[in-house]
Amino acid sequence: MRKLDGFAKKAVYVYITLIGVFHIYTSVFGNFEAYLQRSLHLTMILPLAFLLWPAWRKGPSNRIPWYDMGLAALCFVPGVYIVKNYWAITTRIVQVDALTSVQVVLGILLVVLLLEAARRVVGLPITIIGLVAILYMLFGQHIKGLFQGISFTLAEVIEQSFLTDEGIFSSPLGVSATFVMVFLIFGGFLEKTGVGEYFMNIAQAFTGTQPGGPALIAVTSSCLFGSISGSAVANVYGTGTFTIPLMKKIGYPAYFAGAVEAVASTGGQIMPPVMGAGAFLMASFLGLPYKTIMIAALLPALMYYGAVFLMVRLAAHKNNLKGMAAEDLPAKGDVVKKMYMLTPLVGVVYFLLSGATPMKAAILGVLLAWVTAFFNPKTKDAKKCRISYIIGTGAIVAFLASFILPGAGEAMVRSKWALFPFLGIFLAATHFNAGMGIKDVFDAIHQGAKDIPLIAIACATAGIVLGAVALTGVGGKLVGFVLSFAKDAPPLGLLLIMLISIFLGMGLPTTGAYILGAALGAPILVRMGFSPLASHMFVFYYAVISNITPPVALAAFAAASISGANPNKIGFQAMKLGFLAFIVPFAFCYDPGLLMQGSLGANLWAVVSGIVAIFSFGYFWMGYITRHIPWWIRGLLLCAGAVTLSPNKFLVLGSLVVLAGCYAYSKLVPAKTAGA
Repeated sequence: MRKLDGFAKKAVYVYITLIGVFHIYTSVFGNFEAYLQRSLHLTMILPLAFLLWPAWRKGPSNRIPWYDMGLAALCFVPGVYIVKNYWAITTRIVQVDALTSVQVVLGILLVVLLLEAARRVVGLPITIIGLVAILYMLFGQHIKGLFQGISFTLAEVIEQSFLTDEGIFSSPLGVSATFVMVFLIFGGFLEKTGVGEYFMNIAQAFTGTQPGGPALIAVTSSCLFGSISGSAVANVYGTGTFTIPLMKKIGYPAYFAGAVEAVASTGGQIMPPVMGAGAFLMASFLGLPYKTIMIAALLPALMYYGAVFLMVRLAAHKNNLKGMAAEDLPAKGDVVKKMYMLTPLVGVVYFLLSGATPMKAAILGVLLAWVTAFFNPKTKDAKKCRISYIIGTGAIVAFLASFILPGAGEAMVRSKWALFPFLGIFLAATHFNAGMGIKDVFDAIHQGAKDIPLIAIACATAGIVLGAVALTGVGGKLVGFVLSFAKDAPPLGLLLIMLISIFLGMGLPTTGAYILGAALGAPILVRMGFSPLASHMFVFYYAVISNITPPVALAAFAAASISGANPNKIGFQAMKLGFLAFIVPFAFCYDPGLLMQGSLGANLWAVVSGIVAIFSFGYFWMGYITRHIPWWIRGLLLCAGAVTLSPNKFLVLGSLVVLAGCYAYSKLVPAKTAGA
């Protein structure tokens, strides 16, 4: 990514900030019609791929060459055509009305620019997949065997990709243009407010002095930070630059330190409330409220982090590693005094669970972050701090009043003219905000909006694949192939979809990997009798953990760049630490209680089985309970962990007995007697 300076840097900053302001506006006053909103979104985002990412690694890194300026300008042409001819495009009859020469040329231009943008921003794998999808639509009839398709004309392929909402402008891009964008801006406000730093302080204060403290800090902070950022690689760089050197300093091997950060950062994408773009896509694909996805993801995510936390702690005891000195860490009392910093995150969770749309919840979260900043001053000026506290208190009263007084909170939305006095009050109040000034507000919008190109371009490119699946029916062929191969063995079908999902995720961001897995794999699982929610969650999990699955493990490579260890060694160690994520999806396909979709008793029993699984697998992988344990104890623990994920209550009780017996053995039988 280019590091611009001078006028170019300022111009791009203003452009990105205006993109963010536009999306805030549509979030408050309502989006345009789906096809128009998506086309406007992509038209604004696509030029950034050529302005900020060079064509090759050795390309200009601090300036924009003339040819990239030209390509960025060309990106506006298809979008301007759509806006100008929107009525004609939306009223035409697909596969009946012929395309004009202009539409064909502009469609080809958009596809070429999008694939080149994907190569620069997302990577070569998704570019190749998109290109293969186009070639399959054009030349599918020449493929022999099961996947022989029907060839379509160039005009038909362009129509599907450019002029319908089943191609580039399909629902994945819609999710990017609405939910994801505003949540990224919400994350930018959290960062500017200091909530991200506060997450790190919580982790340091409450886990830093424990054995292996820096590793526990990594797990805790990545869990908190990752649930908002939704990106494994961004999470590694956001928290790993601090935690990995500390882990190495107290005695963890470099590869283990990198693995802890990689697995902890990856888990952020399965931890509610935000979970990244993939979870919003899942809600859109399934037609479910987002809170349903949040609730379903909670227990498996807690199991994942519980297992990682346990294994890191066991590794510290096993290797006699110490924690950090209390004087080097934030005081617990100071951290507790700032618990109000969690208000924006708690507020977003409340709004989502109370039935608010994700966009409304995110906008309210932005306002809460802004209000929270009044009480987190960056200045020692006592007078300004007092004014900031007074205005912040008034803002809280006004915020609460909008919920108490009927319709008060909707006044601005009902009349767009109310926007101007509201903005006046907002800017005046921000002037006295000791924690977030006017420049900080724009910086927060910019901070969030600048991260959207990766997601938007991945979604648009994956849309080409979705269009190919819809046009050619190749998805049905894949369903038939897997069903005929697996026959009456659903576990075999699950194994095949797991491998497909991990393979698709290698080198792709989670968003793109999940879109492809949802299009190709989830329908197969539904046909095999699994619930749609479990099927999509199954695919989503393996799209996420492909970040720690060698040979192409993006989170492991990011951690390797900090720790200096071999990325494959980091990846294999991360797979051990995140082992539970590889088997829990199989369990929740058979046990709806793990997704909180069963009865109250079934859900509570799933919690019990999850706890047993955490300790069984944790003790097994580390070979340590209260001391080193022999191989046969580890074998018993492995069996207990596998069996406890069964919905059968007697098997779970048996596993609990085995776990208790193994713990008692480790505690009571001397090591020499045990021969450990």
